Amino acid sequence: MSRGKYSPRTPHARDDNYEYKYTCYGKIPEPYDHTIDVFDQRIHFGDYDDEGFDRYGYSAFDSDGEYVGLGTGVDRLGYTELDYLSMDDRDWYYSHNRI
Repeated sequence: MSRGKYSPRTPHARDDNYEYKYTCYGKIPEPYDHTIDVFDQRIHFGDYDDEGFDRYGYSAFDSDGEYVGLGTGVDRLGYTELDYLSMDDRDWYYSHNRI
C-alpha cells in the first residue's frame, strides 16, 4: 500500500462487497432530477460509507468541519492524503499505528 493514497484507517478496504452508497454526511443521497434540481455533491453524490468516508478512507471535510470536497478532507485519524504524502517513514509509522 502506498503512503498517502489510502488512509491506514479504511475499515472496508478488504471487503469487496461493501457498497459505498452514502453521501459525505453518511446518509442515503436525496433524489436528483436534472430537469429541476441543481446538483449538489454533498446531498446527491453517493460514494461514501455510512460514516461519510470515501473508499480511500477520506472525508469531504477538513479538521474544522468545513466542506472541502471529495477526497480532500481528513481521515478517521485527522490526516489528509497530502499529510501522509509529506510524512517521513517514522511519522507515517506512528500515525498508522495510533489507536
